[in-house]
Amino acid sequence: MTAAALRLGASRLGPGLAAGVLLVVLTKLLAQSLHAPAPLIAVVLGMMLGALGLQAQLGAGLDIFAKPGLRLGVAMMGAQISWAEFAALGGPAILASGVVVLGGLAIGAAAGTALGLPVAEALIAAAACSICGASAALAASQAAPASPANQRTTALVIVGVNLLSTVAMLAYPPLAHALGLTSHQAGVFFGLSIHDVAQVAGAGASVSPETASTAALAKLARIVWLGPAVILIGLMLTRSKEGGGVVSGLKAPPLFVLGFAALAAARGLGLIPPMLVTTLATCSSFLLLAGVGAISAKLGPKALLEVKPRLAIMLGTVTVAVAILAYALTRIFF
Repeated sequence: MTAAALRLGASRLGPGLAAGVLLVVLTKLLAQSLHAPAPLIAVVLGMMLGALGLQAQLGAGLDIFAKPGLRLGVAMMGAQISWAEFAALGGPAILASGVVVLGGLAIGAAAGTALGLPVAEALIAAAACSICGASAALAASQAAPASPANQRTTALVIVGVNLLSTVAMLAYPPLAHALGLTSHQAGVFFGLSIHDVAQVAGAGASVSPETASTAALAKLARIVWLGPAVILIGLMLTRSKEGGGVVSGLKAPPLFVLGFAALAAARGLGLIPPMLVTTLATCSSFLLLAGVGAISAKLGPKALLEVKPRLAIMLGTVTVAVAILAYALTRIFF
């Protein structure tokens, strides 16, 4: 590649890449100072950036974060799965988390169909409520056809699940007490029912250190299902006529899912040094926030005016269904 071509590529990608990095830095600073969910802030800042009308100058660089960067960030999440910690909850955790994830996806697909949502949009929302909030919404969106409607839905789902997670963080601890759950049971319930990791930690910490630890492990059990769930979503969309785009068929799991599985296996086999695990977690967080911001910047604030009430109804419906499933499974197995 010639020097002139390198300069041209840098001039085309540089502004958007720099904007993405700055957006993540501001997101982390504001999240710390406001004690607010970072993905939610990334959506807001991204939409503010989109409102400036600089898509022509920033679009190429932001696309790097919105597509390959986002997939790499999801793949890197695999390194955060500690099989030793996961095994501490035992077989019931695997079964319970699987029922929550698969049940949430099924209920979400059914609710979305009943409400008239396209299948792809319904599954993106269902994945967010069933697995791990914003990260799952982003992963599911990569398995769905690329379309403006699906990108808009992804951004709006991230806003919705963060708001619902915050409500759950405040409401579920007193609810667990009223239902007579022990500290251990409350942790399992929080981990199986609350969407985002940060709010799971907050809910657990508000009860006791034991609850916080158990909640984190139960949440980890749900995250383990991210790869299989994305593959399932891809398969469901190949059979749907309403996927939101043209899908020719899922011949193999997406590369980022394979990367997720490979890193999870490497972590389980002790092949990733602790320092590298920390580095990968930091890089994953950065890329996911940059991806959220980039998608939101491409939409702009007008996307909020286009939110479908039926999407909000579906998010609430699946959230309640997941909470009921989580409570029942907690009582049965723990």
